[in-house]
Amino acid sequence: MKFFTIRIANINIGIRAEFHRSYRLLQDFVVDEEPSFTVQCSVEDFDREAAEVEATYQINAPADVRLEVSALLRKISERLLSDRIFLIHGAAIALDGQAYLFTAPSGVGKTTHILKWLDHCPDAFVVNGDKPFILVPTDKGQPLVCGSPWSGKENMYTNTTVPLKSIILMERSEDNHIEQISFAEAFPSLFQQVYRPDEPEKMQMTLHLLQALTPSVSFWRFQCNNFKEDCFQVAYSALHGSSS
Repeated sequence: MKFFTIRIANINIGIRAEFHRSYRLLQDFVVDEEPSFTVQCSVEDFDREAAEVEATYQINAPADVRLEVSALLRKISERLLSDRIFLIHGAAIALDGQAYLFTAPSGVGKTTHILKWLDHCPDAFVVNGDKPFILVPTDKGQPLVCGSPWSGKENMYTNTTVPLKSIILMERSEDNHIEQISFAEAFPSLFQQVYRPDEPEKMQMTLHLLQALTPSVSFWRFQCNNFKEDCFQVAYSALHGSSS
């Protein structure tokens, strides 16, 4: 058993990990400070992750380690809701002090697309390639995308927070087209990509935080074909040039 503290979204989180490999996977976020709360996985937590294969965090690590880091993410996600922080499945890239979060079911091409931003924009960087957190301030200020070490197989992340400008719902398409949509239009797809707790009270907190993203964040539907040359330019022109 190893105890250490990580810092995510400005919150210090104590971790009691069964496996040293789990520490190694989270070590870029380790701080030498007292935690605000501590999480530890039980046998039941391991069993739940083993039963939910699709939800288990995908990394190149032994099975027990994958189960532990997946269970830790679940427990942290539920605890952070009380701090107005929720987890979303998506790839967040930052440019000129603002973050753009591309979200879609696995396999649609989020990672492929943000790599195009890195290729075309030397100053861009990935906040998190798979599981970023979003912090919604209480003062109606700009929500923040927060890096985390849970970053998928590509392991792309930065230990930072960046103001969130836009959330982009990606869909596969023959041609590239992007349009701004309302929160109401975005909600059904967005809801499928956030972490959804089992407890009704925590689910209500998640819904409240999603609603609180408006009007600070713009929402877009991106019909995307990453194999066409205009893919990056279509998205970049609309998103980086938008004032909303």
